[in-house]
Formats: sequence, structure tokens, C-alpha cells
Amino acid sequence: MGLKYVEQIKSIVLTLLVVLSVTLTFTIWTYTPNYETIKQAPVLNISIADQKRVDDVIKPYKMIASRENKMTGSMSPFDLDRVINVMKDWEVSELKLENNNLSEMDLNELIHAPDRFTLFFPDDVPFPVYDIILPFSMTNIPENEFDRLIVNWNRIDNNELKIYFASSKSKKLYSAIAGNVDMNLLKQEVVSPTANFTQFTEIERKGRSSLFVTAKDVESIRYTYYLQEIDPNRFRDALFSDPNLVRQSPVGATNEEYSDGTSLMNVNLLERTLSFVNPSAETFVPAEPSKLIFDSLDYVNEHGGWTDEFRFASINPDKQQIDYQLYLLGYPVFSDETSTKITAFWGDPGIYRYRRPYYTLDLSLAFDTVISTLPSGEKASRVMKTVKELDFNNIDEITTGYYLTRDDERRLLTLEPSWFYLSNNQWSRISPDVLGGGKFGLE
Repeated sequence: MGLKYVEQIKSIVLTLLVVLSVTLTFTIWTYTPNYETIKQAPVLNISIADQKRVDDVIKPYKMIASRENKMTGSMSPFDLDRVINVMKDWEVSELKLENNNLSEMDLNELIHAPDRFTLFFPDDVPFPVYDIILPFSMTNIPENEFDRLIVNWNRIDNNELKIYFASSKSKKLYSAIAGNVDMNLLKQEVVSPTANFTQFTEIERKGRSSLFVTAKDVESIRYTYYLQEIDPNRFRDALFSDPNLVRQSPVGATNEEYSDGTSLMNVNLLERTLSFVNPSAETFVPAEPSKLIFDSLDYVNEHGGWTDEFRFASINPDKQQIDYQLYLLGYPVFSDETSTKITAFWGDPGIYRYRRPYYTLDLSLAFDTVISTLPSGEKASRVMKTVKELDFNNIDEITTGYYLTRDDERRLLTLEPSWFYLSNNQWSRISPDVLGGGKFGLE
């Protein structure tokens, strides 16, 4: 082959290599890989039940209306919600401290004076919290509390009413003006219906706050519901920061523990309760009451922990503790066999300890109902005065409620209407045998 042809072949090969190089370069520059769309991992749904607003959990448990010669009252959610709905349109102004050392006799006088109604709360409610329900016109709302809200419906001036906020614990009394009051609506929805409320009576005690209880026996219903349980694993997923790190282990025959090495959740399989603790968040700094309520409400809302009707029941800012009590049809539920409270201890940062039941009442289908008669509060008070083991003057409240018992074999929960009394921050049941004239015994 001649040299001439060799050179031509070289030129052709070189040209082909250049074209191939340009083609490959262009392909690399413009190539877009056909990747499959990367699917995000599904977000874990940790909402166990509904969320609640402030006005869903901060509620009065009783209302007393006082007229010249008659005292009536109600614990019905229908009656109490109707009153609160009317008051939501009011605007509170001119809040001022009237008495820094309110005596119990003065508080009694405020409540039983004619032409007024009183809303009873289970413990002190901070003003900044109640501002969400009953608006305050001032910008700097004081971090003070009340457990009695008293409205004088007879003092009317330019659609304004005189109202009082009293604390039976701190002995402080505040007065204020409620403006923007629709007087016709107040009379129609609040004042007039009180005439048909249950008759109440005042149990006076020397030097002590009065007890306001029903004057007549009332019809009551014992309910039995099927026991429903929420899988504790749902609380594991909700309460631990990374559920994948949590290890489960049995503790004896009736308990299980869940731990990620930092936090611990103990589940009592017999009582259907659980306790979660994060030791690193423990603090000994007292809480600001309003912040404690908002923080605990947000915490339970984050995992939808309101599995039944729970209401604000008590607060201890020194211990950063707050309790929410189980209610049924407007009445508190107590038990010696399981927990009927959600208890939160706030920490730094976040939750320190959290205790609660994981059972729930299946209200859609009652297993059984039994109608009976519950003795009047007046009779319950009279019986309690005769009990030597009980200091009647040391009782802070008497109320009707439900006593919860379990039937594990048939998986049933029974709620028996009963009388309860509060003493030394502890609720106790008055045995039906006592009220019926039988052998004495407090449970």
C-alpha cells in the first residue's frame, strides 16, 4: 500500500475520532438520567384522638344562682355551656384588686347575695388563660388567678355589669366591669333558665366556706360500657423522639417497659395506665401558671391525647404539675382501681413526667343502664357530720360524680353515681352504705 493511501486512512480515522469525541462530549453534557421519583417516607401519624381548645378543658363544674328567697344550681354541660357562650361576647375592663385577704365569710356573702350567679371552677384559673374565653380589654393582664366568677345581674349601667373574680386559695378578690353585654340575651339565656334549675341549699359552717349542694334527691343512672383500649405502641410512637430506638421488655406479669436509653415509659397492663418520664428534663424551678396550662395543653394536643372528656382539675405551679380529670356527662369520674386523670409535670425543656390511662369509654354503645335515686347533698352533708373519723369543717367541696370499677373478665367498665368529698387535696367516695343508713365506710 502506498504512503499516499496510508496518510488518507490516518486522516479519515482522525476525523472519525474527532467526530466521535464531539458527539460523546455533547451527549455527556446534555444527558439527563431517567431517575425514578424519590418517594418521601410517609409521615407517621401519631394523633391518637382529637385536639382540644382552651375552652374545651377550662370549664366551670357548677353554677349557683341566688335570688331573694331561692337558690338553684346546675352541673349540666348544656346549662353551663350556654352561660359561657353568652359571656364570650363580653369585654372585661377596670380589673382591680378589691380585697387582698378575703375571708371565707365574705366569700359566702358574695355568693348567696340575691340577683347573681356564681361559676365554680375546680382550681385557680389564671387571668391570661381565661382571657381566651372571656376577653379582657387590658394589654398587660396580671398573672393572678380565680376559682369563683360571680356576676351581679341586677347592677346594670349602659349595658355593663359588675363582676367579681375570687380565689378561695389565695384569698384575693378582684372586681371588674363587663361591657358589651346584651341584656335581653342575658335574661333569656342565663337568668330566666335558672328559675328551673335544681333546688340547692347552703350548708353553712362557722368560720368556713359554705357548701352549696342539692336540696332534694335526684334521679341518677348507672352506666356500664365496654372497655376499649388504645394500643400502648401508639403512645410509644407519640412520646419518644425516635420510636425506632425504643426497646420493649416485660416487667413481671402485669407491666411492660419501653426505653430508648434516655426516656422510659412504664405500662400497667392491669390498670390500663402508663407513665412516661424524661429524667433529663427535671426542674425545680416553679412554673408560671398560665404558661404551665398552655404548655401542657399543647403537649397533649400534639399527640391527640384527649381520648375522653378530660377537664382542667388542679394546678401546682411549685411542682410544675397540672391534672386533667375524666368527666362523663358533666360529672367527674373517680376510681380506686385505675387512674381517671391525665397528670403532667413540666420540665426544662419539655415534659418531665406524664401519667394517664390508655383505656377509653365506648360511649356509642352502653352495655347496661340502671336508673336509681341518689340522695340529696343536704342528706349527704348531714350524714358526714356524724362521722367521728371525719372533720366536716376540713371538707373543701362535696359533689356528685361517678365511681368507676372494672370487670376484667367481661371487659366492662361500670360508672356508679356517687357522692364525693374533697379534703386535703384528695377526693374520696362516700360509701352508699353510709348514705343508706348502713355500716359506715369511706372508700
